[in-house]
Amino acid sequence: MASTLLLIHSYFRWLVLLAGLIAVARMANGYTRQAVYGASDLRVSRIFIGLLDLQFLLGLILYAVSPVTRDALKDMATSMKDPHVRFFVAEHPMMMFIALCAAHGSSIWARKSPSDRMKYLRSSMGFALALGLILAGIPWFRMGA
Repeated sequence: MASTLLLIHSYFRWLVLLAGLIAVARMANGYTRQAVYGASDLRVSRIFIGLLDLQFLLGLILYAVSPVTRDALKDMATSMKDPHVRFFVAEHPMMMFIALCAAHGSSIWARKSPSDRMKYLRSSMGFALALGLILAGIPWFRMGA
């Protein structure tokens, strides 16, 4: 089960990245054009956040069933000394959680904005931060999986 879930989680990241790039580009474009923030902009934001939520949920389930995590939790002191194990047990989940918070927070912050321009600015900043954290937290050293 863990290997199948890992495969799904690994391939699903590309969909999250694509949605994030589209969301950042659309929000930045709306800001520079001083456009009206419309229903399609809200839809793009919700798609990115929804895919990110689903990916995070898959990651949490994977964290719970992964033999790497189970072994690491038996002896955390030793696990934290191994950079690869530490990455999967601590660094990767924390970066992704912060990215999730940035995406959700900027969406809420944008909704409460006094103007359309501020909605675009706040969304683009938060989504760019989330996307940066996601990119930094992807295990690029393990691209085969």
